[in-house]
Amino acid sequence: RFLTAAARPPACARRRGADGGGMSSKPRIVAVVPCRGGSVGIPVKNIKPLLGRPLLDWCVRAAMDSGVFAEVYVSTDHPQIAKEAEQSGAKVFWRSAETATSQASTESAMVEFAEKLPDFDILCLIQATSPLVTPEDFVGALSEMQKQQADSLVTVVRAHRFLWKKNPSTGEAVAVNYEPLKRPRRQDWDGELIENGAFYYTRKAQWDKEHCRLGGKMALYEMAEHTLSEIDSLVDWQILEGLAATHGYFPATHNL
Repeated sequence: RFLTAAARPPACARRRGADGGGMSSKPRIVAVVPCRGGSVGIPVKNIKPLLGRPLLDWCVRAAMDSGVFAEVYVSTDHPQIAKEAEQSGAKVFWRSAETATSQASTESAMVEFAEKLPDFDILCLIQATSPLVTPEDFVGALSEMQKQQADSLVTVVRAHRFLWKKNPSTGEAVAVNYEPLKRPRRQDWDGELIENGAFYYTRKAQWDKEHCRLGGKMALYEMAEHTLSEIDSLVDWQILEGLAATHGYFPATHNL
């Protein structure tokens, strides 16, 4: 049976210390993985097999095995995606047709989810198109967020790439992040921190204020260079197949 909002004990009871006295300082962290059925570039890509496992299984298993989350949900409008999500161990949140169109923003799906399941201290948005995330990433990012006392956190990758832009009027090329006459060596340059879209943490107070995944005091968590790749096309898929074989997270047990 697919779940929307499972019956749960009151937050105060759930967070009470193991000895029955005092309140635990551990925040209640809930993860949501948006997986609509109408993906355009790759039809129903969220359950397309990647090395024999549905795409969504890679991030769901990593999240569950991290020990960070009280609950992991897949937000979907598609019955087969819901079935695969449940087989991966996630709960299913049935999203509305309005938030599952190609024009709908991810934030709109998050708003719908948070309104119906508001019992969290931190909300984690996880994107299935970044399958190389590991349990250690979720743990390390949470530690960094707490260390910085941040309201939200973004995952990034450090890339040593020179960026350019073209003047639309003149056609002239202009370097964006370096001086061509003083081209730096890789070992002398910190590179650029690029958002990789793997996952985001947002405290409830910040979410309720802005309804945006990032805001307030922001922290960042630097992930491995290979996690910069995201799946949006069949070319991306071919690249990720090779990377997943070497860098992907393989749970000790699975029921595929």
